[in-house]
Amino acid sequence: MDIKEFEKLLPDYMLGMLPLETAMEMKQFVNTNKEAKSLWKEWSTLHEALDNVTSNPSPNMDSGFYEMLNASEDLPMSNGTESSFVVPSKPFYLISYAAAAALVLFIGFWVGKKWNNSGDEIIIETSQITAIEAAEKETEAVRTQLVISLADQPSASKRLEALSEVNKLSEATDKVIAALFKMLNTDTNVNVRLAAVSSLSKYVENPKVREGLVMSITQQESPLVQIALAELMVTLQEQKSINSMETLLQKPDINDAVKHKLEESIKQII
Repeated sequence: MDIKEFEKLLPDYMLGMLPLETAMEMKQFVNTNKEAKSLWKEWSTLHEALDNVTSNPSPNMDSGFYEMLNASEDLPMSNGTESSFVVPSKPFYLISYAAAAALVLFIGFWVGKKWNNSGDEIIIETSQITAIEAAEKETEAVRTQLVISLADQPSASKRLEALSEVNKLSEATDKVIAALFKMLNTDTNVNVRLAAVSSLSKYVENPKVREGLVMSITQQESPLVQIALAELMVTLQEQKSINSMETLLQKPDINDAVKHKLEESIKQII
């Protein structure tokens, strides 16, 4: 039994309309499922209220019913005979009416609960999700255009701002990736190049990005950028980067610290 089947059978159980075997299975399910236990308590409360109404009508209801009967005794019968109506010991009609009203409330609660759970809440949640998704897409598109625009600005601070915006994107378009590699390989500002390495590291699952980073190693002149790329290759365990680092090692003017870092990085990848 699952929670959907349990919820479907619960009204019949409360009205005593289920086979004994099914009823026992439901009781066992309540002991092992928190959601079922919560539903059981809700229905039990309502069922107790229904029992109280049908078995214990209020004194005011009784007296009102008897007053109605007494008033009817003063009226003449249509055939001229005395009324032979006998007042019952308990106002059955009134009890039945109260029970019916309680049953309507009982069923109304169930229908209302199901309607809220399967209708309104789903519609509200769906519309909210749709609105959020639309807003996120719009924000993403605006931020993408901002990155591309700032990446071409003559001011290094503006290009750094572009890289800051890249870090807020959930995914980068081909144009954004191209702008990042342009800054990494051609920017005159070392800080911009370092920031470009950091931004590109977010998209290393993209094979084109990994390949571009490997090729970029031999294009770098700044020791700081060379070391940053070597460290990234170790993190990625990128085998293809070994050839690029070995090529860089062949440069006669290579910085000693960079040389040591490249040799260490190659060993760590191999």
